[in-house]
Amino acid sequence: MKKFNAVLENVKDELCSEFTAFFESFNCQDLEKEEFIEGLFMSYSFVELLYVLDKNGVQISDNFVNPIFLKRITVSGKGVDRSGRIYYQEVVKKRRCIVTEPYKSISSPEITATVAVPIMKDGEIECIVCLDLNLRAVISKFEGGKLRTKFEAFTKFSYTTFAVFLIFIAIKLLSFGVLQIFQFKFDEEHIFESVILVTLSIAIFDLAKTIFEEEVLLYKDPRRHSEIRKTITRFLASIIIAVSIEALMLVFKFTISDPSKLLYALGLFFGIGFLIISLGVYVFLGSKAEISIKRFEKENN
Repeated sequence: MKKFNAVLENVKDELCSEFTAFFESFNCQDLEKEEFIEGLFMSYSFVELLYVLDKNGVQISDNFVNPIFLKRITVSGKGVDRSGRIYYQEVVKKRRCIVTEPYKSISSPEITATVAVPIMKDGEIECIVCLDLNLRAVISKFEGGKLRTKFEAFTKFSYTTFAVFLIFIAIKLLSFGVLQIFQFKFDEEHIFESVILVTLSIAIFDLAKTIFEEEVLLYKDPRRHSEIRKTITRFLASIIIAVSIEALMLVFKFTISDPSKLLYALGLFFGIGFLIISLGVYVFLGSKAEISIKRFEKENN
């Protein structure tokens, strides 16, 4: 409990500042909208539970539960009179955001603290947003924040290095392909070698671009399957395109130079077809699972 107290004492002002700014653009009617709830939990994954009180301290919403903690927390609570709670009385008295001391939650087996943020209208409290925090997650976020930031910087630097290296290889292959053309040997072997080198450089460049966009430029929430699914889809699509181009080149080459080897190219096309079908099944099942999860969360909220 001492550790929770120490961490919470250091971050109280920061929490209140962040949540006050977050709720400034919303009114009490917005707080039960699905888009708002999803946005809040995505922005603040350490929030276990959200509910809204009216100005008299009566809960006017159900408990909106972060899906991460759904199995441990009840979703009921609407109509409960919470006017006797310290956080309600403190908010009414100070008319600003407050953070309670850590306490044992009755909604879950964890130690928690409540952030209460008043929504003001014409200088009066219209409603109060209450957020129960998972203090272990708060410690992880704020104490591990600096280390995580350094590691993320190192990761992005590493991926940038890999992407630059792949682009260098792509440029090298392109230069070899162009040199093949300028050797003025217009036989089938040199033409196909040149085309293969150029198309391979395009495929490698596309892979490097995908790595840089996905791992350096874009922010991804690792807890959300949809983020991982999009990344895997893009990587596999890049690989499938590269292999398809090479297979097509082999078909042309073997048709002219050695038709007996066309079976190898045909086998490559079968492999590409299997990859495309597998990717389609993965995307379909991933989308169905995501829809089911959202429906489950909606029904339980």
